[in-house]
Amino acid sequence: MVADYRSVTIVINTINWLYSKTLLMTSDSENANQQKTGLLHSTAGACSGAITRLVSQPLDVIKIRFQLQVEPLSKKSNISKYQSFYQSICLIRKEEGIKALWKGHIPAQFLSITYGLTQFLVFQKSLAYLSTNKKRLNQTSGVHFLCGCLSSTTATLTSYPFDVIRTRLVAQKSNQIYINMKDVALSIYKTEGLSAYYRGISPTILQNSLQGGLIFMFYNSFSKCISTNTSTNNTFNDHYLNSVKQFGSGFMSGIVSKTLVYPLDVAKKRLQLQDFIQFREGFGKKFVCSGLLDCIRSTVKDETIFGLFKGLSPSLMKAGFVTAMHLTFYEQIFKVFQTLVNNI
Repeated sequence: MVADYRSVTIVINTINWLYSKTLLMTSDSENANQQKTGLLHSTAGACSGAITRLVSQPLDVIKIRFQLQVEPLSKKSNISKYQSFYQSICLIRKEEGIKALWKGHIPAQFLSITYGLTQFLVFQKSLAYLSTNKKRLNQTSGVHFLCGCLSSTTATLTSYPFDVIRTRLVAQKSNQIYINMKDVALSIYKTEGLSAYYRGISPTILQNSLQGGLIFMFYNSFSKCISTNTSTNNTFNDHYLNSVKQFGSGFMSGIVSKTLVYPLDVAKKRLQLQDFIQFREGFGKKFVCSGLLDCIRSTVKDETIFGLFKGLSPSLMKAGFVTAMHLTFYEQIFKVFQTLVNNI
């Protein structure tokens, strides 16, 4: 946990420095406009996060169940509880009911809304700071990667407790331990302390910062390749075509970035449940580790290198569609809000 706190401190100091520099370089009128624009960005990010979470939650539940299973994900394995994507959906529906596919949805919504609100606000603020021309933001892929890393790290620090709570709810069978989000939060605080809300934060920051940077970098690059330009097209057909291009750029950026950082996602989920192992009876062999490197080492030793990519299929499905929806909804919602504000 010492390393976790050091990581948090470094990131917070960096964010404070960036914010103070931005304020020094702007006048009062510019600050007022920036605050209005920042509110639009954060609101659009929050709305986009809520919509995408509602649609993608079942994929997230399947992915987490796959990641936490030590036994192989194979139809040939008689000892595996979950063997394939379709089989897992049918089994969860049979044992826990169809609602179980949205298990942990409330904390997941808090996670997505908080994450989306913070991520897009910090991204636009940092991108504006690194742009020499305030009316035309920097379109360099490297700058988008840097801003994506910073914004995703900030969003992770803000929303991470909801991720821990969501994982606990999804990991259990029915309501055998926790009843709801409040029950999880109080139980963790009473039995494990405040530090448990940030257990596994180091691999999460590393994963999310890299993935966020890669998503914005690839989205910027793919958008250039397919000539997405939302500011010059005014007809309905052009707007529709731009939405399709935005969706395509988001889908490809989500797939590529998720594949590159996926082992860190598996390690994160397993670290989050180390104090919850005794309650996972009926889910197969219990996985025990004592840190990020030990988690990766033990996974490769017991399950080969492919163990670090368990649940990749549903995760890529989710990453592609969620990233595409998240970015497309964000851009479209922001445009609507901006039009409404300008017309007031």
